[in-house]
Amino acid sequence: MPVPANAPVPPSQHPTLGVPSTTWAYRNTAGELLGFIYRFEQKDGAKSFRPLCLFQQGDALTWRWEMWPAPRPLYGLERLAANPDEPVLVAEGEKSADAAQVLLPQFVCMTSPGGSKSAAKADWSTLKGRTVILWPDADEPGQTYAETVARLLKEAGVELVSVLVPPGDVPAGWDAADAVEDGWTAEQALDLVKAATSVAGNTKAKEPDKQKSEEAHTGKRKALKQRDALLAALEGAELWHSPEKTAYATIEVNGHKEHLRIESAAFQRWAIGRFYKATGGAAAGQLLTDVLRVLSVRAIEDGPCHQAMMRTGWADDASWLDLCDDGWRAIKITAHGWEVITDPPVKFIRSETMLAFPEPEHGYLIEEFRQFVNAEDDDYRLIVAWLVAVLWGRASAYPVLALGGEQGSGKTMITRFIRTLVDPTDVPVLTEPRNSKDLVVQSKCGLVLSFDNVSSVESWFSDAICRLATGSNIMMRKLHTDAEPFWFRGARPVLLNGIPSLTDRADLADRAVTVRLLQIDEANRQSEDDLWQQWNEVLPGILGALLDAMSSAVRRYDETKVENPPRMADFARLVIACEPGLGWEAGDFMKAYNANRQTTSEAVFEGDPVAVAIEKFIKTQHPTNGWEGTATELLAELNLIIADDMRRSRFWPAKPNALGNAVDRAAPLLRHKGIHVTRQKTAEKRLIILKLVQS
Repeated sequence: MPVPANAPVPPSQHPTLGVPSTTWAYRNTAGELLGFIYRFEQKDGAKSFRPLCLFQQGDALTWRWEMWPAPRPLYGLERLAANPDEPVLVAEGEKSADAAQVLLPQFVCMTSPGGSKSAAKADWSTLKGRTVILWPDADEPGQTYAETVARLLKEAGVELVSVLVPPGDVPAGWDAADAVEDGWTAEQALDLVKAATSVAGNTKAKEPDKQKSEEAHTGKRKALKQRDALLAALEGAELWHSPEKTAYATIEVNGHKEHLRIESAAFQRWAIGRFYKATGGAAAGQLLTDVLRVLSVRAIEDGPCHQAMMRTGWADDASWLDLCDDGWRAIKITAHGWEVITDPPVKFIRSETMLAFPEPEHGYLIEEFRQFVNAEDDDYRLIVAWLVAVLWGRASAYPVLALGGEQGSGKTMITRFIRTLVDPTDVPVLTEPRNSKDLVVQSKCGLVLSFDNVSSVESWFSDAICRLATGSNIMMRKLHTDAEPFWFRGARPVLLNGIPSLTDRADLADRAVTVRLLQIDEANRQSEDDLWQQWNEVLPGILGALLDAMSSAVRRYDETKVENPPRMADFARLVIACEPGLGWEAGDFMKAYNANRQTTSEAVFEGDPVAVAIEKFIKTQHPTNGWEGTATELLAELNLIIADDMRRSRFWPAKPNALGNAVDRAAPLLRHKGIHVTRQKTAEKRLIILKLVQS
């Protein structure tokens, strides 16, 4: 029975196990609460599970740490009722069911309460008439659970039951939750589902001799005929590969060409459809997997190599921008203007989260964008410059755009507006990655990486952003392999926003455009709905104005020179070439950019205690001849002039090696102050040489 409205509040903790780490609510098909399963973490690292159900004795309602009597409800009944036509996936445990739901949203993911040994006490009759796939844990109890549930489902009248076979190289106990933690994609999970083994029904088996005879005469031949039929159905695909040895196929769909990764779910759907049209049958999971492997080998070994472009590209002396619409059209930007092309020569690839641009419009000025940016004029210009750099198809490096501002300055809103201008997506802002593997996955899902409400930038994340900005490789071991590489090569634009300064490290600050947004006056604050309505009205015109600026860049880029080029020299050269197309006076951009770099450099310098201490040490004690010595000697000297509080803080290097690394990081900041840092290795020691260069 569902928990009534007059029920007492359930206890928030167990009398001996304490506060639960995770709670799973069980509900009926109407979404009404039935009870809970709690998970507890014990001091020795073990985990415990406890049910919490409401019992009635007379008129009294009492919560007890007891399980429902059999037959027990399944977890996920409300999702089952809300999706009457979707297939069902049964995992082993609530955590696995939730993880499977994340990976496979097109399924209704469920489980039974009480663990793998209590499957027979659950009510499986609610799944009658549904297609069910079982995802057991990769161990012997998991296999037993799958066999038991499959039998119970058959007894309950479920005709179509399949069991996933976990990959052979996963550890014992591996489940859907582990797949999520391992970074599995929805495509990988769907591949696993497609390879599921069907559970035989209760029909009478063929006589052994007759069955063996039929398999000997027809089984292999039938499989070969199906494989040949599938290969023949896919013959029209143009196979090719990228420089990273990723296999792709270019296919004809409704009169236009699409470029798909052969391992992607989109290409598999196309392949299944082609086979159905050719034969009237459905390609079995293993058959499809085998054929796609053949196509991948042919694409890599025999197909031509092309650069796979995402959102932007360069070909035929023109910049290209993928509209990401259903017709796979693109915009061609030349020295003479821009136009929409129905059959672009650039091989654009897409992720499933990417959205289409609106059709851009001619005749608008970039100043239409100004009303949405609450920043000083120079900072506004820098944001526009970054937008042009992102859309520029020849870019091999991108500056990092760091938006700062106090609470209420509209950081998230302007981030979303910017994203719709350069890379519209279903996921406009990302959570900070946990490691480099997460960052590589995010880099493959879109052109721009935008991170919202960042509180701090850790050292590894800062280094990774710098590599992405300037186009380095990020490589790691592919999942479930010993040595096969998985990597990302190229550059990605990165957009950060947060209240604190996000460019405290010199190397990141040197690659960044740092903008401080102004506080929005309460009298001028508008609702998000009104802002989005205004934005969508002018968005096509703003996009058209950016394309006009890019046309100016195509016309002027090769002849444009930059005096005293900064670290991001190509970025500066591009925007200078764009100035006439933006309606700016010559020199407007470099004036704003140099002032921004100077302000950022000063802020970073003031936040670096080693740089500040070295400046004071050299300018007050060694202004003429400079200083040289080891890291040990320099640390001793600096310890004499800094405050005791700083010397004891975690920001101050306590050992010579740490100081040496800090000096290397501070070298660009010190150079702006006229102090040059060099290293010299002699037979006995490694020297640090500090010299003040008079301007």
